[in-house]
Amino acid sequence: MIDVKNMAGEIYFDNTFNQLIRTNPDGKTEAFDDPILQVNRQRQQLVEWLKFKKIINLPVETLVVSANSSTIIRAENRDIHRKVIRKDSILIKIAEFKEKYKKKILSTKNMKRISTILLDEHTPYIPNVLESYGIPLITLQTRVYCHKCYAFSMERRLRKWICRTCLHSSHDAHISALQDYVFLVKPTITNSEFRQFLQLKSPSSAKKLLTSLKLHHSGNTKGRVYFLRSIIEDRTN
Repeated sequence: MIDVKNMAGEIYFDNTFNQLIRTNPDGKTEAFDDPILQVNRQRQQLVEWLKFKKIINLPVETLVVSANSSTIIRAENRDIHRKVIRKDSILIKIAEFKEKYKKKILSTKNMKRISTILLDEHTPYIPNVLESYGIPLITLQTRVYCHKCYAFSMERRLRKWICRTCLHSSHDAHISALQDYVFLVKPTITNSEFRQFLQLKSPSSAKKLLTSLKLHHSGNTKGRVYFLRSIIEDRTN
């Protein structure tokens, strides 16, 4: 497991208080949680998860990698180089792990099984941007925006989106609007919320568009909630 840090300036690993202290090029000093403890905690969570899936005795190593070539790394513990390395040393470290673990533990079948389970249970991180920056929902610019002139002026006509500003047309411009909705608002949506965000008047048109996306959903009629996770996975992929 690798925790990558891209910090400029100088970083100091303080083992006394288990913290990472960064000094910026301008001289400003900041304290962060110890990334070594963080990745070790993630390792423990993974080991427990593997046990729950009846996958045991699988060795899990951890590393903290400094991705910024100009960063100066200091520490009071001389053995910290075993856990903290620069990005150029990753291949060397992997070669050391290969030399350390020569015995084959997992069959190809079990490796594929673990891969499948990890993908099935993966949940993308979707931060609440509005809450993080204190932006009221009512201040958002709604309606579908045009990918050609970037104006929020697309309207639904004759089963496609047409921009009132440049007359550019699109059959799937609503997908980008839904992806923005997930990152800005929340990962679920109702027919009413869909119409409000995209400025659609027809409930039936909204239902057809949502149904065409083959989204997972719960509930029926007016109370139906659509889950937009697959929309985000398409964007991140």
